[in-house]
Amino acid sequence: MEPSAEYRSAYRADYRDLLTQAYDLDKPAAPADELAFHRGVIGSAEPVLELMCGSGRFLLPLLAAGVDVDGVDASASMLDACRAHARDRGLDVTGRLQEQRTEDLSLRRRYRAAFCAAGSWGLLAGDDEVGRALAAVRVHLLPGGTFHFEVETGPGPPGAPGGTNWWTRPDGAVITLRGGTRIDPTTGVEHGVGIYELFVDGVLVHTELNRWVRRFWPADAIAAAVRDAGFSEVVVRSGHSDEHPGPDDLLLTVHATR
Repeated sequence: MEPSAEYRSAYRADYRDLLTQAYDLDKPAAPADELAFHRGVIGSAEPVLELMCGSGRFLLPLLAAGVDVDGVDASASMLDACRAHARDRGLDVTGRLQEQRTEDLSLRRRYRAAFCAAGSWGLLAGDDEVGRALAAVRVHLLPGGTFHFEVETGPGPPGAPGGTNWWTRPDGAVITLRGGTRIDPTTGVEHGVGIYELFVDGVLVHTELNRWVRRFWPADAIAAAVRDAGFSEVVVRSGHSDEHPGPDDLLLTVHATR
């Protein structure tokens, strides 16, 4: 049975235009160490699929380095930004970007490697969509293909709307953010809202509400979910390292083989 519209709404985040602009101003490039980590894990395994690729801060440097990489994202605004950044860099992403949710993945290619960076996997919050997403990723991997992604174990430094923030665009317009989050004590899922407002010459010209959702995972729980999806080998590590997870870890990296 398909999940109800109410269920889907409760467990989905929004990435609209103002959020996308603020995201790019706040995170214009992938952290060098994280990019190197993902590049190292991918190795020579191609083609590659990036899930929740956003505006391309990981995908585009990989493509520029000659990696055969495609990307999917549920946000049309994020993908439009990715295409614009690709044009600015002289990169051709024709046929490489698809607007799809991970749990509804349906692509023409199969991949030797897939990854999801920056803790974005936590945006899949409901049990049903997590299971469907893992199964969909596995189907899109070639035999022996690998999938690696990151999860958070609990609230750390603020990563969701909370308090206030602002960014100044190159044209002088200002984007402001205010919002807050709360954790559902029953599910342990964090929900939030961010109110983004655009001011041009000091005048408010546009307001946008974006919902936020983030699921936290203990190491044993995420490993079990991945195994239940049919992956043959599952290893959970501490952050971007080869270390075993520890009790104080806020970030885990999951490596799985089809």
